[in-house]
Amino acid sequence: MNIAEITTYKEGGVYTHVAELVKRLQHPSLIITGNSKLSGFHKDGKFSFFHIPCMISLWELYFITAPGSYKKVRQVIAEKNIDLLHFHNPLFTFGGALLRKSTLPKIMTTHYVIDFKGNRVVASLYKSIIRWITKSIAKHVDMIVCVNNEYLPIYKQWGIDEKKLVMIPNGIDTNKFSPGPSSIKKKLDCEHLLVYWGRLGYQKNIALLIDAFKKIKTPHAKLAIIGKGPDLKKLQTLAGDNNNVLFPGYLPDDELLEYARGADIAVLPSRGESWGLVIGEAMACGLPVISSDVGMAQELLGEERGVLLTKETPSELAGAIDALLLDKKKAQAMGKKAHSFIVNRYSWDEVARQLEALYQRVAASKRSLKKVRT
Repeated sequence: MNIAEITTYKEGGVYTHVAELVKRLQHPSLIITGNSKLSGFHKDGKFSFFHIPCMISLWELYFITAPGSYKKVRQVIAEKNIDLLHFHNPLFTFGGALLRKSTLPKIMTTHYVIDFKGNRVVASLYKSIIRWITKSIAKHVDMIVCVNNEYLPIYKQWGIDEKKLVMIPNGIDTNKFSPGPSSIKKKLDCEHLLVYWGRLGYQKNIALLIDAFKKIKTPHAKLAIIGKGPDLKKLQTLAGDNNNVLFPGYLPDDELLEYARGADIAVLPSRGESWGLVIGEAMACGLPVISSDVGMAQELLGEERGVLLTKETPSELAGAIDALLLDKKKAQAMGKKAHSFIVNRYSWDEVARQLEALYQRVAASKRSLKKVRT
């Protein structure tokens, strides 16, 4: 069976999810993207890509691709003998046509956020759009995969057939994200290091982290904001001439791990997450994590495995950072608990096994339905 995984290219947790999944699938996979300027086939190690160039991005949610993109994707799907389509919720202009017209088995994983913190009007509008999108997609797919248990009853309430719903969580590569030596503090010439990694966009609320960092009382500290995204210049302007706020960019795994293993604290002040992949990755590295109450944060960071923000103000976050930097024993104990929790409960091998079984089940069901109709 040949699988097409339809997602963004090298941006955010959704891409990480797909990359980790494809590494472990027993069947050949083609990753189809539509959010970059790249075009055509592209091989990168174990990964095979087909890129449709993006013309315009709307709110990092909908990507407008060139006219004729659906025809190109359809041709590639036929050429590569694709047997099943797995959508990972970014919306491309060619995606709607694929959902409506393709007769192949189709699965959608809903990585997007339902509850969005911030302006009430914006949050309400956002949730209404997500509800409309999800209900529309549900009509055209065979299964919807939720990465968060809390989404299942919400989707049922929206009128989506519960037989189409299944919960399969995100996984963490605990071989890669693990405690280890690092010389990053020496390289950066600091005593304390805070890290954030991920997409630099409005949803991630990184401005709150920068404002909080300006308020901390602990001396000789630096903040590394790792990643790329549309808010980069805005965040650099907010940081101003503060040389202790660093923007290393999008880093390869070995460089990212230098920061993750050498940091004192990881901070995720996001306005909304479906799961919170970076939280899990940081925990796997043995880091204490400070996070807003989003996605799976309560379950992941409960029982003193991390710190959950309640007010989500710069003062609260600055206080939480100072408290952990001051109490090293507490921070280390928190990091050890976090590491053990992730290693024992979340494994990409298990996630891939569950998805592989789902692919087989959906494909077999589709074949049986075709036989009945003929």
